[in-house]
Amino acid sequence: MGMTAGSRWAVRIGVGLLVLIGLLILLLAAFPWGMFKGRIEDRLSDRIGKRVTIGSMVREDSLSFHPVVRLTDIKVPQPDWAPGNADLARVGEARVGFSALALLTGGPVLERLDLAHARLSFYRAADGRESWSGERSRASDDKGQRPALRSLTVSDSRIAYRDDKRGRSVDAALTVDARGLRLSGTGDVRGHPVRVTASGAPIVGHKTGARWPFKAEIAGEAVGMTIDGTMDGPLDIGHLRGKVTGHAIDLRVLDAIIEAGLPGTQPVRLAAQVVRNRPDWTIENLKGTIGRSDIAGHATIRKRDGRTRIDGAIASARFDFDDLSSNEGKRRAAAKRAKLGERLIPDTAIDLTHMARTDGRLEVRADRLLWPGSSPFRSLRGTLSLERSRLVVEPLRLGLTRGILTGRLAVDQRQGGPRLELALNLRSARLLDFFPEARIDGGLAGRVVLNGPGRTIRQAVGRSSGTIALVGRDGSIPARTAALMGQDVGKGLTVDKDKMAVLRCVVARFDVSNGVARANPVLIDTSRAQTRIAGTIRLTDEVMALKASGQPKQGSLLRLNGTVPIGGTIKQPDIRVPTEARSAKGILKMIGKAIAGDKVPRARDADCEGLAKTAMR
Repeated sequence: MGMTAGSRWAVRIGVGLLVLIGLLILLLAAFPWGMFKGRIEDRLSDRIGKRVTIGSMVREDSLSFHPVVRLTDIKVPQPDWAPGNADLARVGEARVGFSALALLTGGPVLERLDLAHARLSFYRAADGRESWSGERSRASDDKGQRPALRSLTVSDSRIAYRDDKRGRSVDAALTVDARGLRLSGTGDVRGHPVRVTASGAPIVGHKTGARWPFKAEIAGEAVGMTIDGTMDGPLDIGHLRGKVTGHAIDLRVLDAIIEAGLPGTQPVRLAAQVVRNRPDWTIENLKGTIGRSDIAGHATIRKRDGRTRIDGAIASARFDFDDLSSNEGKRRAAAKRAKLGERLIPDTAIDLTHMARTDGRLEVRADRLLWPGSSPFRSLRGTLSLERSRLVVEPLRLGLTRGILTGRLAVDQRQGGPRLELALNLRSARLLDFFPEARIDGGLAGRVVLNGPGRTIRQAVGRSSGTIALVGRDGSIPARTAALMGQDVGKGLTVDKDKMAVLRCVVARFDVSNGVARANPVLIDTSRAQTRIAGTIRLTDEVMALKASGQPKQGSLLRLNGTVPIGGTIKQPDIRVPTEARSAKGILKMIGKAIAGDKVPRARDADCEGLAKTAMR
């Protein structure tokens, strides 16, 4: 049975298509890639905004789906805004092997690269502009595609890098051959000289799918860092794992290398296991020291849609907050103390501007807090959550010598400048732990609720509104102190210094408005006397404008009338003794009143329970 006319036409069309496909494949295998020289120059020139030139571009082989093209005298100029006269790249000779089929399928293209007599000069400006990245490349997403490079050789070549944003630079010789990769040069990190070296296993002949070992080191007396690990493939910096160590005179100096936005500190030493799966990092087994503090922990760092998220935990067996200040920071703080005097409220910065694109959750624990002097604060636990310029520390728990301080701290910067929110509760504490030299003891509880704007804790509290309340109960107080608080000068000077009186209660409530704390009320009730304090404390500078009036519960020996002004600051109070107590005439007058039997109304026991409930409401 013969074929029909339609069948014969179908066969002819099929054969014709096969022949056409074969011719296209043959054309692809034999394509004269050198004819694209002009187009490549134009595309690169458009990308960086300056003219890129290639001396020559010819295909070395004649028929292959993996062609090799030889280029000579390549010149890529720096952008106009970059300083200096050096070109971004000058390459004497480059042999490039690639997959022709991948050009059609969209897979990895570059397979082989041989460079000779190359000089590469990279620059990053203080505003973050990079001389090697056009606007298009900066805007594109990082897909983390693994390179398909199977062969790389580099000879008689150097790489220079200068970064004015981070304060670092390097100038190094680079060689890649059958023995592997070797880089060696010098540079600086924030003005501190360093030696930079790197090495990697041979690339030629590397088995596909096998891990590629490498080492890199930045070595200097003031700062240094090492990484010893493997990549998923040769030069696959987007997918690596290894051990990292680092040291520096200041964490901010080390941050010039790792770019995590870390602050200045005391000298630091760190070690960790890291895994990078671009664009994410995983940090495990972090251990190290900052000053006399030790730290340990883990974290994951994820980058999505232009934001960075950090989740992890940090723990310390011994931690000193002073270690979070560099020597320069300590000098500035000392100069401020010398100018303004000692302050109770810390001047810690709470501005989140530099973390506007950072989110995350971090669990923090310090088993033992170290202080330069005595302090009742012994341990710390807290969970920090940062979401789109709002930082919340909750729960927050500070362990005391006796008792705990718990609550919540928040910094909200979503509507402009930072606003501080404090809600803290003190319970089961003891007065003696806070005022050991005064020898006043008793159970202590407290509550602080404040809200105010400011770029430091001191500034925000100085503009805040809310309440501050402290209640001390059922304790003891030196009898001399109790007598003096009742304005009984005679007994205050003559009672046995070791004798103690009963402290029934201390009730202190301050209503705060726009940074001014007004006493409402402040009362000290003992077995010998009762003292009431009125007035204000200006929280911006902690200046006190208070007046104390004492009333005895027993007979007075030498009675001081009127009120006693209390000025100065919270840390350095100035109790101004009235004139009559400082002159012979005034003392004789008090003696005369005592001889005449001047009757002074005696104070009754205060309703400590009711006052405490009102203060803590």
